[in-house]
Amino acid sequence: MQEPPTGVSKDESWYEILIHDDASTDGTDEIIKEYAAKYPDRIFPLYEEENQYKKVGTVGIDFFNYNRAKGRYIAYCEGDDYWTDPQKLQKQVDFMENHSEYSICTHGCGIYEVQTEQMSLSQDYDVYNQSTDKTDEGINFSAWDYLNGNYGQPLTMLFRLSMFDFAWRGQYRYYRDTHEIYHLLKAGKGYWMNFQGGIYNRHGGGVAASITTDRQYEVSYVISSELYEQNKDEITKWYYLKTLQWLIAKHASIHGISRLSLIWKYCRVSGRLSKLKYLFK
Repeated sequence: MQEPPTGVSKDESWYEILIHDDASTDGTDEIIKEYAAKYPDRIFPLYEEENQYKKVGTVGIDFFNYNRAKGRYIAYCEGDDYWTDPQKLQKQVDFMENHSEYSICTHGCGIYEVQTEQMSLSQDYDVYNQSTDKTDEGINFSAWDYLNGNYGQPLTMLFRLSMFDFAWRGQYRYYRDTHEIYHLLKAGKGYWMNFQGGIYNRHGGGVAASITTDRQYEVSYVISSELYEQNKDEITKWYYLKTLQWLIAKHASIHGISRLSLIWKYCRVSGRLSKLKYLFK
């Protein structure tokens, strides 16, 4: 169980656990029912008879819980990851309660390679340790930092629901946590807290690992291009160009888009035709 925030009694129902069982077939629903019966004032399950992920995608599935949330903050932990610090929520909620200008806070985590049984720290620690802006408690981070691959592991995230807009999802064909965290960081500030509060399990059976390489290329292209087209700021432009450069270097195969078309898109958005020589190497 998580320790309560400052000024809140352990006996108070200060958090709710919203579980969405997406028509699991491995007995997960029986485990959920067992715990929901033990903690009826804390655990609120939602069971599906038909898998919804296939219909709405990775982050679309979260809206089944977002729409039910009653609290001021939302923190989520995906099914194959877990939290390790009983004071995780206490630390994050205390910070957010004292800093109303922040929309989101995250923290460090461990990365466990299931197949090799190796544990390492998330790359956030390397970036944090090299930064000149850090304090012992943590560091501010921006949408730029996040889109550069830092400080945004979903299992570590807690965000302010009042700064979240359900309309964001309608702007995109392929809405993911990338879009969600980007918009939260445009609505307020982000803070990474210097403690390890969870474990991210990386394994071959996960959703991300089951996607083919060509599908990964397509998803990366769609996410970056839609972010840029919908927002047209320097951050999303940089992210789109960075993705295009990567796809071109990989000779990526994307349905309906040739490598020459990717090069043309890069040159059009960057406005620098001199890059053509580099991109063809």
